[in-house]
Amino acid sequence: MTTSALIIHNVLCKVYTTFNFTVISKLSLFFILFTSLSCFVSAQKCNCKHVITADQLYVDATKMDVQPGDTVCIEAGIKKSLMISNFHGTADEYIVFTNCGGEVLIQNNDVSYGVCIYNSSYFRFTGTGTKGVDYGVRIMETMVGSSIGFKISNGSTNYEIDHIEVSKSGFAGIMAKTDPKIDLTTNRNNFTQYQTIIHDNYFHNTGGVGMYIGHSYYNGILTKSDDNEVLLFPSVLKGVRIYNNRVDSTGWDGLQVGSATQDCEIYGNTVTNYGLSAISSQQSGIQIGGGTTGKCYNNYVANGTGNGMSIFGLGNNDIYNNIIINAGRTYFPNDPAKRIHGIFVDDRATISGSSFNFYNNTIVSPKTDGIRFSSVLSRNNRFINNIIINPGSLMFYSKYSKETPYINTGGKTGVDAVISNNFFDLNTEKIQFEDDYNNNFKLSETSPAIEAGLDLSNYGINFDFENNARPLGRSYDLGAYQRIANTETKLKSISTANYAVYPNPCNGKFQISRDETSNVNVTIYNISGKIVKTSKNNSDKNLQFDISDLASKGKYFVTLSDENGSSTITIVVL
Repeated sequence: MTTSALIIHNVLCKVYTTFNFTVISKLSLFFILFTSLSCFVSAQKCNCKHVITADQLYVDATKMDVQPGDTVCIEAGIKKSLMISNFHGTADEYIVFTNCGGEVLIQNNDVSYGVCIYNSSYFRFTGTGTKGVDYGVRIMETMVGSSIGFKISNGSTNYEIDHIEVSKSGFAGIMAKTDPKIDLTTNRNNFTQYQTIIHDNYFHNTGGVGMYIGHSYYNGILTKSDDNEVLLFPSVLKGVRIYNNRVDSTGWDGLQVGSATQDCEIYGNTVTNYGLSAISSQQSGIQIGGGTTGKCYNNYVANGTGNGMSIFGLGNNDIYNNIIINAGRTYFPNDPAKRIHGIFVDDRATISGSSFNFYNNTIVSPKTDGIRFSSVLSRNNRFINNIIINPGSLMFYSKYSKETPYINTGGKTGVDAVISNNFFDLNTEKIQFEDDYNNNFKLSETSPAIEAGLDLSNYGINFDFENNARPLGRSYDLGAYQRIANTETKLKSISTANYAVYPNPCNGKFQISRDETSNVNVTIYNISGKIVKTSKNNSDKNLQFDISDLASKGKYFVTLSDENGSSTITIVVL
């Protein structure tokens, strides 16, 4: 059904429910009965017991009989906004909200949100309800100012958000946090936000931040209470996965995660054209905020006004396999005093004795330094196997070491770091990328970066930006890419459109649903490249797998192969 048809259909459905039957003609009665049947069929084709109709703007679980494991369908059509409150699944049975019958289009210019989810837990909100539609829920505009495209708050926890599109939000594309309160009910030690999973979404053209996950003020925020100011500490996040999202053209930071104190991974995201409003300290591609630890890897960050990455975490942060291009090059290009770096690190929330580690990153043409590192509280920091090319500060550091523009420890005493096996140069000629002019930063076959790195297998670095295993030769290649020889002769891939892995993330139990019944082999690898399970010559459309007894938490690779080729998809075990 087209968008125009959906609009007419929704209006007619509404007219039917309010029409005065005493004044209608037989022809009108026939027309209305036909419309009624159409509305009934539309609800039925959603194939679920609970349907949020196109004209419903608010649903409350306390007024519905929704049980853990149920699916709540959101009827396709145009909506002004949608608020969802008080839905609670269980760890084993999430409540699923999904579009049905096509796209759900949300647009307004006078509401502070597009979708808002309050006081809910153990749920998934997904735009995968219609086959062939990448983003089944599209929030196209909300009011200017402080509006949020997709907001999750007020004690919400244990959720997954995927396959939605948000644009033209006044402030954030998505905000996923609960603010502290004067009564302390949602503050640290009284509330924890667990298992925040946000993946495969598209956020663009936002007035402020693209993705705002967790609270920014880990060290506390002063709040007025009566005539006094009190310091309130926000809740923390444990179990965070932010992956495979696209973020483009944001006014402020592209993606920021704060107060994620345990088990946080940010990976596979693409952040471009960030910080367009050029507001100082609000213009990073990826910001790892105060209170955040964990891993940040396989992200592509390019063409923003601010630092490619700003790291204000607790420490024990591993930053690897990232590609950062042109950080800050357009920000006051003729003023060297306005410093913008590929990666910037300081001590605003560092735990003394913790470490920051930077492995196999590729950083090209930042405005100032490749990496500016200002942490003196941390220890055993490592800068290994990175490629840093053309930092803009090269011309300003003649009195310092020639390596200062590439990795700059600020001239401070007390910085404890190992800096080894990196490649530094003033242009891309020597490093021999395949085609950096067209943003291809893979290594050509004669690149000096091939097999020039240290072995990082003890630190869990066993794959590259494209999830290829490393090393493939005698030693590690430098930078984000492992050189793969003869890529043009690789087998063609099985289209991922022909199968789906669900649930993902999972607890070790998942299924593969396929469109075909041809024989397929399935191999499951852990992050170190070790095979944990195989299954051959499968012809069923739905294949069930259980690796809960074999798998620790983290990332796994599921490869399907047949006579035509192979394809790999990543799963996360929680």
